[in-house]
Amino acid sequence: MTGLDWPDRIVELSDRLVTELVPPPTDGPGICSRCRTWNDAEPEPECSNCAEVRSLLGAEPLRISAVSLYRKPSILRDWLTQYKGRLDDVDPFVPAYRDIVAAMLARFHKEHGNLLQRRLGGYDRVLIVPSTSRPPPHPLESLVAATWTSTPVLRALKRGTGDLGFRKPAKDGYVVTEPTATNRRVLIVDDVYTTGSRLNSAAYALRDAGFEIAGAFVIARRVNVDFDARAAEMWNRQSAKAFRWDTSPVVATP
Repeated sequence: MTGLDWPDRIVELSDRLVTELVPPPTDGPGICSRCRTWNDAEPEPECSNCAEVRSLLGAEPLRISAVSLYRKPSILRDWLTQYKGRLDDVDPFVPAYRDIVAAMLARFHKEHGNLLQRRLGGYDRVLIVPSTSRPPPHPLESLVAATWTSTPVLRALKRGTGDLGFRKPAKDGYVVTEPTATNRRVLIVDDVYTTGSRLNSAAYALRDAGFEIAGAFVIARRVNVDFDARAAEMWNRQSAKAFRWDTSPVVATP
């Protein structure tokens, strides 16, 4: 699965990654508490992106828990793309990056897994958001299964017919493939969050089929620093802070 000797090397490797990690912002002025980015719609309580999700799906956007912010280009972006590779070969598959992504997952779960369970009121399944183009299983599934071993990974979605993409959530973006189980609470997991279209469309499909969504976790939340001055200001402020595994990741409430 990975070359790591769990859990002996997990702290050592994850500590070596901190120079490339950027603490996500906590709740406060100018921050969208749902998607952990600048709030371009103040004094409204959520950013325009989350407002679009609410309007198009008719549902509240999920509040995300996240390890880090990231930008393009960056080493973190390469880790989170090349641990799985891309089907168009633009980004090659780098096997060593699987250990890096696994280390981030494992260290977050070690430091914050109990808090995440408490704040979300518990969950008994983890679901990885399916890729929009890659055939299943998603490469993240095996890493989550190896590092969050107390929580089974549920594969209950497949890509639907909806037009799903950048700032394009879709009610028919995903189709549920497994019947709902009694008292099944699901934590939705993805490697990166850009506009939330895939993650929130997955949540919509699951809720529509009767699943209960406990919350959402992503490894990294992308920031487009060229979007406007507020994006760059937030990035500069957060990247100036030293990343610490015990305090820097954000654990959201529902």
